[in-house]
Amino acid sequence: MTPPASRQELAQWLQQPFQSHAGAFSDEQLNKLRERIEELVNYEAAVGLMGKSGAGKSSLCNALFGQEVAEVDDVAPCTVGASEYTLAYQNGKGISLIDLPGVGERQDKEAAYAKQYQEMLPELDLVLWLIKADDRALSVDEQCYQRLILPYLIEHDIPLLFVVNQVDKIEPCREWDFSRSMPGPQQLTNISRKQFQVSQLFNVPLTQIFITSAVEGYGLQILIEQIIHRLPKEKKWSVTRETRAEYVTPSMQRESIGGLWDTIKEAAKTILRETWTTISYRVESWFSKLFGW
Repeated sequence: MTPPASRQELAQWLQQPFQSHAGAFSDEQLNKLRERIEELVNYEAAVGLMGKSGAGKSSLCNALFGQEVAEVDDVAPCTVGASEYTLAYQNGKGISLIDLPGVGERQDKEAAYAKQYQEMLPELDLVLWLIKADDRALSVDEQCYQRLILPYLIEHDIPLLFVVNQVDKIEPCREWDFSRSMPGPQQLTNISRKQFQVSQLFNVPLTQIFITSAVEGYGLQILIEQIIHRLPKEKKWSVTRETRAEYVTPSMQRESIGGLWDTIKEAAKTILRETWTTISYRVESWFSKLFGW
């Protein structure tokens, strides 16, 4: 079964097994559990975007989430001008995209960038670092990553994925198969070389580097699958629900809603205390039967 599309319906749907046993616990406990479920269902993921201008940050986000990103405000207009964008879900915000400056910007602003990263990175769930496939001057990216970004990623345990975007433009670009939206043989070889170059330069494993063409829709399903996989379980659904349906596989759906459900069970165990032991089997059976798990 596919979970309800609207947040309100999903929250009500996840509350059903608890409400059917409402007599086993107090109204206060039920209200606390309801509030926690609604908090999880309505959570807005925050994704940081890094990369030089022209790397295709907006086009990639539009392709993944199926909407035009709309700038809503300047996060720090008095400093170095990071911008926040939102993708609307139903009648409200769904996912926040934070376009972080610094790559290829003025070096005399480095102290200001460092201060801003220190303030903003702890609030992010994930960082995507975009690199244009035909960009050969990556030393600026590497210096910014090593000096300004990496220390905070390690400190706050924030996942980062490198995305080599616009691979349809990598030489020889005439090889690109437009009918199947796939690179040609020599392009594939050069793409692999680019991945290896990024791996060596940034000292990250190849499993952390993904290739995409937002315009051609290439590599997007693999990228979003890995984004979901690397997020904490309580945050997976917040990204899955915003992703274009064509890129959401059954396994992604299962992992995301399963992570949401596991988090709700943990909350139930804390809030309901000994009562959870009594009803846990029946509640979990309801969920398993619903999905056939």
